[in-house]
Amino acid sequence: MLGYMPMPADFKYADVLRRGRPVHRQHDVFAVKHPAMDPGKRAKIFSPFDALKGFTDAVEAKDELYEERIELSEDECAELDSVITDLLELVRNGSAARENSVTVTVTHFVPCVDENNDAYGCRGQYVETTGIVNCIDPVIRKTITVDGKRIRFGDISRIEVK
Repeated sequence: MLGYMPMPADFKYADVLRRGRPVHRQHDVFAVKHPAMDPGKRAKIFSPFDALKGFTDAVEAKDELYEERIELSEDECAELDSVITDLLELVRNGSAARENSVTVTVTHFVPCVDENNDAYGCRGQYVETTGIVNCIDPVIRKTITVDGKRIRFGDISRIEVK
């Protein structure tokens, strides 16, 4: 039998198939000359070939949903300013930021950066960044830095202090 099929009578390698897989001792001449391949490398041999590199990612990027930027009301802006002012007191310099280690979740707008997408330049996604506030620059850059990620005040829709 060849798998689930009967073996043809004139099968050229019938004797090899009947013998089965060869078993080699650890210091066999063949085993020394042809060491066993690492299973991780062996798996690469059978991985699918991607002829159009990046095409799958480009198609998947088109499936991402983008939305319009939300304009905050005056009350929401005042509340956001209040939270930023309170945070500024807690992290006024680097040592205070490390000492207080205020954890926040900032919901902010990230514009679409894919030039080939219809949303480029006009729509984006709202993402949440959670972490410790490293720095707030209310004058020059008008940004808040959370775990090394700088976020512009104009992109923030909500800040939740943990």
